[in-house]
Amino acid sequence: MPFLTNREIESYRVSVFESSTLNYTRAISLKLKPSGSAGPHSVVMEFPISAPDNFVQIGNAHSTVKLDRSKYHDAVHMLQTESPVYFSAFETVGASPVRFAGLSTDPEFTGEGTADSDSEAA
Repeated sequence: MPFLTNREIESYRVSVFESSTLNYTRAISLKLKPSGSAGPHSVVMEFPISAPDNFVQIGNAHSTVKLDRSKYHDAVHMLQTESPVYFSAFETVGASPVRFAGLSTDPEFTGEGTADSDSEAA
């Protein structure tokens, strides 16, 4: 089962474009920090109108995930306002594969609300 678990994001690049050959117009490229015995890893998050069933493709040093376009602004906002941000993805094999891909942060104190400098404006 290929997996990437809570790999810290070192840097990212956001792209918005038009293309006659691609089925998406927004992408985020991530560079993940090495972790333990795992070396550096790059990820391209593509945002088509709707995510396909096989939206996770994990490789040894590069992975691609395809998330529904509606998640693009949330992902960009998290990358811009939170630190650190982590990337996780996995894919099980078999007759009924299970796939997951997402971003997460460290725990924060409850009640930070709009006083928190990294929260959304009210």
